[in-house]
This record gives sequence, C-alpha cells and structure tokens, in this order.
Amino acid sequence: MAKEYLSQQGIPYKDLDVTRDREAFNEMVKISGARSVPVIAALDEVIIGFDKGRVESIVGRLKEKAGS
Repeated sequence: MAKEYLSQQGIPYKDLDVTRDREAFNEMVKISGARSVPVIAALDEVIIGFDKGRVESIVGRLKEKAGS
C-alpha cells in the first residue's frame, strides 16, 4: 500500500527487504525502534505502518521543497 501510494504520487523511495538484508533490518530498528514494516522515514519524521494522513503531509512538504 505504501509503495503503491508513493509511486502514484511520483515520489521516489528506497525499498529495502529487511527480511533478507540484516544490515537494513538493523538500520530500520535503529531508526524506528520497531520491528514491523513499512517504516517510512523522511524530513526527520518516522512513520511506522502506513498512515495515509501523515504520508500525505510529508509528500506535500516534499513537493513544496522540490518546487522551491
């Protein structure tokens, strides 16, 4: 759901498979304190799970920043 939404919005993202990449898993836990996915980290904000409202807020700020 998160990847689909970001793709639809034209927002590039880095997709890491934490089930196969131990280093990525450790980084995810370090950033989020959680062991669940998705974890979305942008603009000094960390979202655990897909919270559409929060993601939309970040996407809006990213688009504003890109337009500046």
